[in-house]
Amino acid sequence: MSMPLISRPLCFAAAALMLAGMAACPALAQAPAAATSSATPAPSSVANLNPILQVEYDLGSEAWRDDKLAASPRKHEIAAIKVGARTLKAFVVHPLTPGKTPVVLMAPEDQGIGGWARNMADEIAAMGYTVVMPDYFSGEGPNGGDRDSFPDLRSVFEYHHFHPDSEAQMTGDLNAWADWSKALPAFNGKLAVVGFAWGGGRAFWFATQRHDLAATFIFYDVAPPPSALAGLSAPVYAFYAEHDARVVKTLDATKAAMAQLGKAYEPVFYPGADHMFVRMGEEPKDLNPANVWARNDSLARLQALLAKL
Repeated sequence: MSMPLISRPLCFAAAALMLAGMAACPALAQAPAAATSSATPAPSSVANLNPILQVEYDLGSEAWRDDKLAASPRKHEIAAIKVGARTLKAFVVHPLTPGKTPVVLMAPEDQGIGGWARNMADEIAAMGYTVVMPDYFSGEGPNGGDRDSFPDLRSVFEYHHFHPDSEAQMTGDLNAWADWSKALPAFNGKLAVVGFAWGGGRAFWFATQRHDLAATFIFYDVAPPPSALAGLSAPVYAFYAEHDARVVKTLDATKAAMAQLGKAYEPVFYPGADHMFVRMGEEPKDLNPANVWARNDSLARLQALLAKL
């Protein structure tokens, strides 16, 4: 199977207009129906990042997320493994649940393991699961550092934009962490993967060739082509927003391909919600109540489905 180069598509492209019109769709929401670049980027290309970064600046400080994570009673750690000449890192959260538990591999948004992603991993762990979230920036930051070595968010996005990675490598990294997870003393034999936005695409690709998964959960990203979907063995549960044109326009084709291939696929569509609704639904400055409802409902659905593993 041929896997493409991925420029880590900037999830905030769709969100760049979101903040300007956050209150534009409340009616639907009220009645729910279900390292710095090694090469200097061209100025015009860098300018294209400005609306994306503006979304972050408008949302303001994420210090409250740091406080939220610090108050968690769960154990957090950074794990490291060697894959060839590379050292890969991951953020791991251990649940308070006694005994053996399933492991959930989590592929974060294209920002990597920042404040939101760490809190999301902790939130899933609070459901009773060990969560392993790879740092896709392992060794790629300034001076060979990881995600935390980038000086600011602009550096992160510039790296995404100007340093494409192969889907094969990213899937290989998830495979390495899956194998590591299966060797954990607390692993009960059930392995699932969840991905958000850009990470949803990575999780979907991963599931097309990893055949010991119990379930796959995709939050608002497009599916691989039908030639890749044929490799799926685990059921796929998907979560989509109405105001997410790039994803919505591919949804019918994905449904048709999955039906033709006889693959288990259960998508849920949230009217009035925006791309990244799981994150936006708890942002203090987000004004779209549909995002709050979509966040709460989708995470409740995720919890219920995980409980069936």
